[in-house]
Amino acid sequence: MFKLVSSAVVSLLLSLGLLPTPSSEEATALAVTTTTVATHNTWHGQADMTPLADVIGWQEVDTAEGHNKLEALEYYSHFRPGDDRLDARNSIAISWRKNKFEKTGDGSRLTHGGEAGVTPSRFVNWVVLKNLATGAKLAFVNTHYISGAWNGEHPERQERWRTHNAVVREVVAELLGRGLPVVLVGDFNRALSQDIPGMNHLRTAGVDGVPIDQIYVKVGIGTGPAQRLAKDGSDHFAYTATVEY
Repeated sequence: MFKLVSSAVVSLLLSLGLLPTPSSEEATALAVTTTTVATHNTWHGQADMTPLADVIGWQEVDTAEGHNKLEALEYYSHFRPGDDRLDARNSIAISWRKNKFEKTGDGSRLTHGGEAGVTPSRFVNWVVLKNLATGAKLAFVNTHYISGAWNGEHPERQERWRTHNAVVREVVAELLGRGLPVVLVGDFNRALSQDIPGMNHLRTAGVDGVPIDQIYVKVGIGTGPAQRLAKDGSDHFAYTATVEY
């Protein structure tokens, strides 16, 4: 009988006697879950790994130094699906606050293979996280596209970029099809927002144009623009946003 509305509105209606007191199950259903998310390209692990948000998508964690820094990050759990730390799929690690979330699902898909001197193999990684306080689930997707395809220097890489983008769209569509709120982050290596059905690109406050590091959220769950943070030793800025679901 209850629909998802703000806690302030519900409290007002209850105080006026216009709503019956909800059961514990209904009260959980009324709760709005707020989560901060972030993305940061770590410049092959040279950046400091700091607690940017509740859930973080990292790129270029492709060195022992980078993985050591990730493991030293207190109070976080990590998704790295490769058997070896330096497996290419582990370079797009995902971290989340372990006191707030339980991982209930995950996955990793190859977008295209690697080529010496051009690109490592590229992947899309994702996790499904259950909020321990509210029980709400969030799908979080992280990726890193091939570089140089759109800077005028390597147009031959555009086919790989488009193949990668098609896989990203498929992964997002499958997660949306489960009825999950979805967040997509990553280094898109293209200064252009993408048309991803069911998703909104979050513009970055105070930044003209579209940076190559981007955040997308399921339509209706973003609370405002993304925020640009410090580089923290990287050659990329970090970005964060807040979602409610």
